[in-house]
This record gives sequence, C-alpha cells and structure tokens, in this order.
Amino acid sequence: MSTASAVPAPTTRTVAVPRWASRSLPVLVGVVAAVVAWLRLPAGARDTLWAEDSALFLQQRLQLGPLASLVHPYDGYQHLVPRLLTDVATALPVADYARAVTALCCIVVGLVAAATVAFSGAVLPHPVTRSLFALVPVLTPVIAFEVLGNTANLHSFLLFLVPVVLLVRPRTWAGAVTPGVVALVVALSEIQSVYFLPLVLLTVRHRRAWPVAGGLLVGLALQFASVLSSPRVRPPFQQGLGDVVTGWFVEPVLSVLYPKASSAADRLGEYGLVLPALLAVGFVAATAVVLVGRWRRGDGLGPLRTLAITLLVASPLAWAAGVLLNPTPLIDFSEDGLGALGRTGYLRYAAASSMFLVALVVLAADRLLRTGRRPLVVVAVLVLVGWVAFLGWRATPYDVARSGAPTWTSAVRDGRQQCDGGVQDTRLQQAPTGWGVTLRCTTIRTDAFPEHQP
Repeated sequence: MSTASAVPAPTTRTVAVPRWASRSLPVLVGVVAAVVAWLRLPAGARDTLWAEDSALFLQQRLQLGPLASLVHPYDGYQHLVPRLLTDVATALPVADYARAVTALCCIVVGLVAAATVAFSGAVLPHPVTRSLFALVPVLTPVIAFEVLGNTANLHSFLLFLVPVVLLVRPRTWAGAVTPGVVALVVALSEIQSVYFLPLVLLTVRHRRAWPVAGGLLVGLALQFASVLSSPRVRPPFQQGLGDVVTGWFVEPVLSVLYPKASSAADRLGEYGLVLPALLAVGFVAATAVVLVGRWRRGDGLGPLRTLAITLLVASPLAWAAGVLLNPTPLIDFSEDGLGALGRTGYLRYAAASSMFLVALVVLAADRLLRTGRRPLVVVAVLVLVGWVAFLGWRATPYDVARSGAPTWTSAVRDGRQQCDGGVQDTRLQQAPTGWGVTLRCTTIRTDAFPEHQP
C-alpha cells in the first residue's frame, strides 16, 4: 500500500480495562443483544412459528425422538443448533412452544454477540468498538423481516461468528478448547461456514489455533457427508447472473437504508440502482480506511485488515451462493423490474450479507481510533455515534414476514376445540401459508409434548 496515506500508520495502543470489566463485558453485550432481538419483533410474530420451525424441526423431533432427530439431515445439511433448541422448547408446555422458540433464538443471538466480544479482543482491542461490532447482527436492519426469532434462519447469525472465531490465537492449549467447540457447533449448524476456509490457512503458523481450525473442518466434513448421503432437490429454475448482481445491490446493500422493502422499491423507482451503488461505494470506502497506510509487521493491524477484507468479500459471496444454490423467481428483476421488490419483500439470503457490510463501518471507525490523532479520533466517535443511532432508528419494530399469520396460541385453542369434537389429531397452521405441524389430541390435552410420537 502507499506510504502516503490519509490515515497514518499507528502505534497500536492498548486500552486499559479492569479485569472485572473485561470478564463482564461479553455477558453485558450478550444480554443487550438478546433483549434487542426480542424487542425488534412484534408481539404476534413472537407467538408464530416460521417454516421449518414447525413443519420440519418440531415434526421430526416428535416422529424420530430427541437423539435421532438431532443428527437427521434436512435438505442435505445438518442443523445442530436449531434441533437443540427444538429439544429444549419441547420440554415446556405445548401452549408456550412458539414464544419459547422465539426466546431461545433471541438468546442464541445474544450468545453470538457475547462470543464475538470474547473472541475478538486481538482484532478489536478497544472495548467500545468490540461491543458495537458484536451488536451488528442484531442491529442490521433487514434481519427482522424473516431471519430473526426463528430456528429456520438462525444460521445467518452463526455465520457472522465464523471469521471472528478463526482469527482467535489462543495463548494456551486449554484456551483453544472453547473456540474449537464453538467452531464445531457452528459448522454443524451452518454449512456456509465453508466460505471462510481460506482463514484456516492462517492458523498453520499458530499451533494453538489448530483445535479451532480442526473444529471447523470436522464440522464441515460431517456436513458434506450429509450432503452426499442426503442430496438436495431443487426445481429446474435457472437464476440469471445479472439478477444475482442486481439483487446484491437491491437487497443486502439497500436494505441498510430501508428495512421495509416497499420503501426500498419506491426509492428504486425514483433513482434506479444509483442509490444502492453509492451506498456500496461507501462500504468499499470503509474497507479502504482499514487498509490504507504502511503495512508493517507487528503493527497490530494484521487481524483487523484480514477481517475487513474477509467481510467485504464474504458479503457478495454469501448472497450469490445463497440465490444460486436456491434459485428463486422472486429476484427475477430483469423480467419483473426493480419494483418487484415491493411485492416480494427481502429474501433471507440478504441477512448475513448485509451484516458483513454493516460491520465494515465499525472496523473503519476502530482503525481511525487507533491512529491516536485527535481529528481522526473525533471523526471515529462521530461515525460510531451516528451509525449506532441510525441503526437503532431502523431497528424499530414493524410488520415482518410472519405478521398476520395464525399465532400458535390461537392455533392450539382451535386445535383443542377440534379435539373436543372427537378427532384423534389436529393440524396447527403456522407461517407461511401451508406450513404447520400435526399434533395428537393427547398432546394438546395434556399440554405436554411426548418423548416420541410415531
């Protein structure tokens, strides 16, 4: 890189943090993230199951039992964390199941934030930027529409954690155990962790990081074994490459400004792709702020630069892989026009991709803080305050994909009435239309899930 830089090469400064504060920070950030996740969902959505929550994970848990369902592949993949949450939720009363699933998913989002704080100390030594970086997944505007508060899309939050874990450099072998287990669990829940395999190469020189890389590799090996034994089936629809590129600008990028797809569609009608293109340039500029300056060994910026490059590449990669492997006419913009976004809403594949972009702004601010130059520090503080304020404003609750669908409470009540009419089992409809779960009337009457329901 050029030695003449707008951002001078810093002498990395260590932020003195009391030991008690350092230990409590992950817990505090985790609690805040879990609470924010819960509050971002409307009350009705908290009491409504989404897609695989009911029709797959719950139904298969009842049919196969807790152990067999835990390792049962769905759509070619392993889904360890969603199935674990399903097991926990089925231990609670039937009437509370949907809210329990939502709460557990919000808790997992909080755990992701806590783990991000705990594992990113070498990348982001300043506790403020580290905390804000950890809160990015729960503050990203687009996540509330479909992926937040359900097990079907919990993997998007787990994916955010992968590059952070792979940049951990434990000081002891014992210190490698926890991040290694986390890497294994995440890989067994999210096959898209494979995107970050290049980061494994960076662990070769750090022997104590081998268990972390090993956890990811073992998890991915088991994932691909499931793919081979239970191949995926997809309709014969070809996704146009032009629509994939347009979709990245329209969904992961533009959703940062407009979490409601209808508002984004209106802006696209006025300005076309100019607005999302300018916004994308802004995210590239944020990455440039992290990268510019003299690159010197031992300057403490290596992990930060690596993470910034990784996130910038991972954003379009995660989006493109998602829609190419799961082709859908919902982003057929070349045929339907950009206004189609207002009718279809955002796709779930935009979530992780958008998180990576939002995080780049925090990394850029951290880079400015490290310079120690007062004008740049002031700019960094203003950027962080403004960015958090903007994201908080965009995080206010609004109607989501499962708004207006039958709530679990109402479905259980209707099912109880059907059971009183003499039927043996009843179908509880959930969101989207056509998805639901069939329960035995004995389950509804006792208000308790059985260990096994053949």
